[in-house]
Amino acid sequence: MNIPGRLESLRRSMDMAGVDAYIITGSDPHASENPPSRWRTREWISGFTGSAGIVAVTRHKAGLWTDFRYWIQAFGELQESGIDLFRDGQDGISHIQDWLVENLSSDMKIGYDGRTVSARTASEWDDKFSDSGIGAVTDLDLIGDIWIDRPLPAMASLVELEEDETGESRSSRLDRLSESLASGGADTWLGIGLDSVAWLLNVRGGDVPYNPVVTGFFIKSADTVVWYTDEGRIPENLRISLTEDGVETAPYEDFFPALENLPALSRILIDRQSVTRAVMDRLPDDVTIITGKDPVILMKARKNVVEASRISRAMEKDGVAMVRFLMDLEKAMAEGRTPTELDAAAMLLEHRSSIPGFLGESFSPIPAFGAHGAICHYEAVPETAFTLEAGPDLFLIDSGGQWEEGTTDITRTVTLGVPTVEQRRDYTLTFKGHIALSRARFPKGTRGYQLDTMARTALWNEGIDFGHGTGHGVGYRLNVHEGPQRISPAPVDVAMEPGMVTSNEPGVYREGSYGIRIENLLICREDIVTEFGAFLAFDTLTLAPYDRKLIDIDLLDEGEIHWVNEYQAEVFRRLSPMLETGEKDWLKAQTAPLE
Repeated sequence: MNIPGRLESLRRSMDMAGVDAYIITGSDPHASENPPSRWRTREWISGFTGSAGIVAVTRHKAGLWTDFRYWIQAFGELQESGIDLFRDGQDGISHIQDWLVENLSSDMKIGYDGRTVSARTASEWDDKFSDSGIGAVTDLDLIGDIWIDRPLPAMASLVELEEDETGESRSSRLDRLSESLASGGADTWLGIGLDSVAWLLNVRGGDVPYNPVVTGFFIKSADTVVWYTDEGRIPENLRISLTEDGVETAPYEDFFPALENLPALSRILIDRQSVTRAVMDRLPDDVTIITGKDPVILMKARKNVVEASRISRAMEKDGVAMVRFLMDLEKAMAEGRTPTELDAAAMLLEHRSSIPGFLGESFSPIPAFGAHGAICHYEAVPETAFTLEAGPDLFLIDSGGQWEEGTTDITRTVTLGVPTVEQRRDYTLTFKGHIALSRARFPKGTRGYQLDTMARTALWNEGIDFGHGTGHGVGYRLNVHEGPQRISPAPVDVAMEPGMVTSNEPGVYREGSYGIRIENLLICREDIVTEFGAFLAFDTLTLAPYDRKLIDIDLLDEGEIHWVNEYQAEVFRRLSPMLETGEKDWLKAQTAPLE
């Protein structure tokens, strides 16, 4: 990729548009974490392939801001690009809006595509820029002007899920949305997020990599319910059932004109984090904006009994694939074979694909050997993929699957030889945090940032920390990352609630040496009620053995050892009926009690 040439083309477009700086978020009009190839503008302009970051270009400078997970990766990918790396979150590093103010003068203008920026972020930028006399032009798709071979929109086939797969009908979900809007004094909801619309309509697709969603917008107003999507690919049976539930359809491109024609005096619920600046710019002056949290995001996060049961079944299938993969990897090392990181990821995909009900991966896998494990969201490519070899180096593999029964996300770190004392210590300290969160009991109303310290305390006691969050929400046969809950130091004001599925993934990363991460998915449930109130707890959903060779039992207390033994026994009990004799024997040895 000729990144300097692309930057020069962008600067010429900036001159023609009359702006002195341009911001590229790499998002799409639906704030998709993994946008379709058509919308990977950040990657196209910078060469940076990570899933989080933002680029700013002025007439003479350019910068990329990304968080801890991608610092190492971005440093390598930006070499000779003409783009400076700003390690977002590091002391002394200017935020993007501050950097722009520092590099522009009053009366200059900044441009961006308002379809790719949340209303909240745009408002924060407006405040900062206007204070410095800098203007903003919010409807510029300058990348579209210069990306000659820009991919066309994806148009995958659609699937309608039945009520026995979702636990709730479409009409029930629409009714609950209406009730939630009414309780907040609103009558209109704008569906921007593709996973929210897919959940609401009980429809799945494949327009976004790894996320089984359908490109489209949605408007639920006082009088009509309209889904704006490509009507030509809607199967006749789905079209009939949509009509029966009062859902109309319209072309995708009609959404923004429809905003301008919303009925006068409409009362629109707006979540400024999930609605874009472009949406806000098109709303009529005579509507009332009611600011609040998007109700569908919270509804979607609380899995019902049917969803939870099916997710448990998906975990069994995924666990069987993991067992077979770990066995094959161990055998490859014993036989002196040397698969690459990509070969290892392909091995795991092959095992998942051999099990009925597998639909695809839930994200691009992270097979990281040795020093690559220290790159939090490392992506293996043929040119730089390491070869796995027996010895002291660790192998971390973070992967997940989309199954007919649900979505999985699991990380295991294993040794391919005899681990060092430091590796066993780091692994066990990480493991202690993983266990602490798994065993947590906490009062109803507890937020994720309050739970986050449980996963870090053992590491903190040794002066160690990790720079990413401990847990993210996971969808039901939807996005592997979803909100609104998080377990991280960030003070997100969302309580954990029964039915929420959240990851548990502390880690240790030693740059240039190795990385360790251990991840299971947890589901929140009601636990006990005492005179002090109601308490919640987690059940572990993921089923796969831990690497016994990396556990230093002397660092675990009695309660932790008991939890590990109970978990490992559950893994064997649930997975062994699906395994062949040799596989059962291997798993039995891997899940034997710690002594």
